[in-house]
Amino acid sequence: MRRTTVMMAATMVMLAAPARADAPATDTHATIAAAQKTIRDHYVLPAVAIALEQALARSEAAGRYRGLAGEELATRVNADLEAVAHDQHLSLRYDPKLSTQLGTDAHDDDGPAPAAIARAYDRQNAGVRELRVLPGNIRYMAYEAFVWDTPGSAQAVATAMEFLRGGDAYIIDIRRNGGGSPDAVAAIASYFVPEGTPLMRFEMRGQPPLETQAPKAPFSLASKPLYVLTSRNTASAAEEFSTHVKALGFGTLIGANTLGAGFRNNTVGLPGGYVLSVSVGRAVSRKTGSDWERIGVAPDIATPVDTALLRAQQEAMARIAAAAPADEHDEDEAILAYYRALATPVTSAHAVEAYAGAYGDRTVSVVAGDLMIARASRLPSRLVPVGPDSFAPETDPAARFNFAIGASGRAESLRIVQRGGAASVVPRDAATITKP
Repeated sequence: MRRTTVMMAATMVMLAAPARADAPATDTHATIAAAQKTIRDHYVLPAVAIALEQALARSEAAGRYRGLAGEELATRVNADLEAVAHDQHLSLRYDPKLSTQLGTDAHDDDGPAPAAIARAYDRQNAGVRELRVLPGNIRYMAYEAFVWDTPGSAQAVATAMEFLRGGDAYIIDIRRNGGGSPDAVAAIASYFVPEGTPLMRFEMRGQPPLETQAPKAPFSLASKPLYVLTSRNTASAAEEFSTHVKALGFGTLIGANTLGAGFRNNTVGLPGGYVLSVSVGRAVSRKTGSDWERIGVAPDIATPVDTALLRAQQEAMARIAAAAPADEHDEDEAILAYYRALATPVTSAHAVEAYAGAYGDRTVSVVAGDLMIARASRLPSRLVPVGPDSFAPETDPAARFNFAIGASGRAESLRIVQRGGAASVVPRDAATITKP
């Protein structure tokens, strides 16, 4: 079902046309009639399809759509669809450009994505928006669409997986991922489960069930901890991936319950420049025997969405430190303490001004209430309190800057402990000692 899955991701990845006050008048009846026919012929639940078709007919007869065009018509239609189906995949929007690209065939499942849509995917690196090495060699991937079957998608995923491979733990962030292709889901899951692992059964209206399994991956990432970040914006294919993570046990979900968009959809162009997303199948986990429609996928560790990454870093670092060889243990514990201090801020023993001053070629200053340290021409780094008079620099959180406070309540020297344990003490320049 390639067209099905690629088109769903397109509605998430491409910029939607904004509402336009000057939207041209269109034959509203033609738009509504085409929507009714598409729903009648393809909607996943036949009984609900009838109810949806009737709801649109009643609203048109009552004049609810009279004189409306563009996003105003789409908004009114969506309210009627929502009242019947409560289906996160069923929606109408005004997007003349995408409507033309899609055409009117909702079931050209084996065809490639239109060139313009494929180009839009690849300009956004097929959903792989960011790859980062976090302190402690935690490898982070921000993934915002499960894109497949475009010129660059397979290589984008392969590059991302190779990047993760070098880490001691992995974080995949799908908090902003609205879905996409089950093929992309299977490709990524295959790095964490054995080849042939049963994944999904797609129960498509009017077709035999389609079952998927994990393909063969070039290598395995299963030996290291995986954390997956979720939110209410995690939807559809991203929920499929979340289901596999949880049901097959190859990672830990952190964040909030996902959206609950469990149906599989097609996207079709309608007359007048409209685009209709219509649910055409039900996705069922072969492991659990159930779907996530209207329910979503619950996280293993519930935490506010905006702090989910930090919680994952703590969890990952604790696992890394516990398994660290002797020569890395102290460094890993220092980074873990840094992450914990970010999550639960530590109050320094003295006002930040007490630490400011020059220490050899380093300058400690107060900027907007934070303690900053700079050396020669290097960029400054914020110092995060990890103990009463102890700080970790954000640029190297395994290091420690420990201040010795004199009887006056001001710092007199700075003990610098580098990663690896080498330490040096630098007196504070007396000329820079000022009252805190």
